[in-house]
Amino acid sequence: MLDNESNCVAVISDICVNNKTSNRNKILEYEKVAKKMPQVDIPVLHHIHAGMYGREIIIPAGTVITGQLYKFDHFDIMVEGDITVSTDTGERKRLTGFNLFRGMMGKKRAGYAHADTRWITFHACEGDTGEQIQSYITSETFEDMQNFHTDVNRADYFNFVEQSGMTEIEIREQVENKSDIIEETIDACYVSDSVIEGKGLFTSKQILSGDAICKARVNSKRTLAGRFANHALFANAEIKVNAFDAEITAIRDIEENEEITVNYRDVIKNRFIEGDLCLE
Repeated sequence: MLDNESNCVAVISDICVNNKTSNRNKILEYEKVAKKMPQVDIPVLHHIHAGMYGREIIIPAGTVITGQLYKFDHFDIMVEGDITVSTDTGERKRLTGFNLFRGMMGKKRAGYAHADTRWITFHACEGDTGEQIQSYITSETFEDMQNFHTDVNRADYFNFVEQSGMTEIEIREQVENKSDIIEETIDACYVSDSVIEGKGLFTSKQILSGDAICKARVNSKRTLAGRFANHALFANAEIKVNAFDAEITAIRDIEENEEITVNYRDVIKNRFIEGDLCLE
């Protein structure tokens, strides 16, 4: 807890930079300082029902708080109150009353409560106790979260292979087939080493959810983007197919130099529809 409201709001403003990585670093720096200051007790209510988990807290007025780092998408519900929060878009936001948000995995926020603020997060997750569930759905550090997602994505690839009815060799033949590759420049993207598998596709600029990234296919030819976009269960992009080509579109905000991923289930489904899988 800081000395006065203006100082607290200034802390939130300082964290707000139009870059997710910078925001992460600033919040972590603040947390190191905050742990040395007087702490505020914030009791937690755990709600478990029908494969769902809700975590409810009341943030006392005058408190600066940093949020949990969640591994999965969820819902944030501000039931009531008045709070200023940090964002990844370069400005702080003041929220009052009732608000409902789509909570995105990997987001971490800082906030200052101008009044007592009641906040609930809802997650699709089962478990015996709230503490057990909360431990599973959160990470202590961004590195831990990245490692978790990398392991999950690799494991899910083999689940996908089994579910597809194809062998891994057949899938690799489809992905690595060079006869349908068009060698063209990929705007705002580049190919580099991937922690997921071999080479991957990366963006050279920040991309917002809903933005078109680049072509994955032009007529009957795949681009390098279509060739090197790796699989992820929690993909940050999808491939949209029309009559003439296929385009990779962001389904969540993607930072500069972040790997672009798609779910191969959707890719293979599109190829089945087009009838041009390479299975010989």
